[in-house]
Amino acid sequence: MTIISYIAAILLFCIMIAIHEFGHFATAKLFGIKVNEFSIGMGPLLLHTQKGETEYSVRALPIGGFCAIEGEDGEGDDERSFGRKPWWQRIIVLAAGAFMNILLCFVILISVLTFAGQTSQTLSSVVEGSPAWEAGIRGGDRITSVNHVEYDSWTEVVNAINASEGKELVLTGVKDGIATDYVCTPVLSESGRYMVGINAGVEHNAGNAFKATITIMKSYSTAMFDWLNTLVHGQASRDDVAGVVGIVSMTAEQAKMGLVSILFFMAMISLNLGIVNLLPVPALDGGRILFVIIRTLSGGRLSAEAEGLIHGAGMVLLMGLMVFLAINDVSHLIN
Repeated sequence: MTIISYIAAILLFCIMIAIHEFGHFATAKLFGIKVNEFSIGMGPLLLHTQKGETEYSVRALPIGGFCAIEGEDGEGDDERSFGRKPWWQRIIVLAAGAFMNILLCFVILISVLTFAGQTSQTLSSVVEGSPAWEAGIRGGDRITSVNHVEYDSWTEVVNAINASEGKELVLTGVKDGIATDYVCTPVLSESGRYMVGINAGVEHNAGNAFKATITIMKSYSTAMFDWLNTLVHGQASRDDVAGVVGIVSMTAEQAKMGLVSILFFMAMISLNLGIVNLLPVPALDGGRILFVIIRTLSGGRLSAEAEGLIHGAGMVLLMGLMVFLAINDVSHLIN
C-alpha cells in the first residue's frame, strides 16, 4: 500500500468523525447551548483558533474528535449549559452525531448509485453462441423473471440462474412492452457458477438508486444487529472486529480499487459508527440518551455527579477497548 492510500484513509476517517461531531455542534448551537471547543483529532493540540465563545482545534491523533459542550457531564453554572436545557433538546443534541453518520451513509450510497450507475435487468449484450443467444435473447431485452418467478434486481436474476444447477429454465424478456419466454439451459463457467451468457446494463436512475440505498442500509443494519447479538451471547470472534488501525488499513485497501469502492466502504463505516454510537452504553451517545430519560422519569434522583462518574468509568473501558483493538489490528497486519 502506498503512503498516499494511508493518508487518504486517515482523511476519510477524520471526515466521518468531523461530520459526527458537527451534528452535536450544530444542534447545540441551534438550541443556544454553549460549546467550548470543537476538535478534530485527539491528544496534543496542533492548531487552534477562537471564534466567539468556541475554540476550534486540530489535534495530533486522528482517532476521533470531540465537541466540548458546557455542562454535558453535570448541571453546570452557566444558564446556557447542556444540563439546564429541556430533556428533548438534550436528546436531539446527543442523537444528532449518529444521525449525521447515518445521513452521510445515505448521501454517499444514493449519489454513487445514481451517478456511477447500478446494474440493470436490461441487458447490454448477449454472448454470441451462448445458451441465451441460441434461445433468441438479445441486448436490450429486460429479464424480468426466471421460471415465471419475477425478480426486481439483477443480482436476484443471476442467483436464480445459478440455482438452476444446469437444469433447463425459462427466462422472460421484455422489449418494447412485449414479454417473451425463452427456454435455455445454463452451462457451468470457469468461476464455478451456472450462466447463460447475458450481460447486465448500467442505469442511472435516482428512484431505483433510492430503493437500492434503503435496501443496502437495511441489510447492513440487520447484519450489524445480528453480530451484536452474537457478541452479547459470547459467540463473536476477535477476528470479527477492527479498531481505528484496522479501519484505516481496510480503507487504504479499498482506495487501490478506485473511488466507487472506497466511497461504498466509507458509507458502511459511517453507518457502523452511527449504529454503535446509539448503543445504550455509558460514555456513548446512546448511553447518555438513556441517562437523560432515566433522570427525567425519576425526577432527578440520580445526580449529575453520579451520571458523570458512570460515563467516566465507561470512557475508561472504551479507551481500554480501543487499545485492545489497536493491538489486535497490528497483530492482524503483521500476520
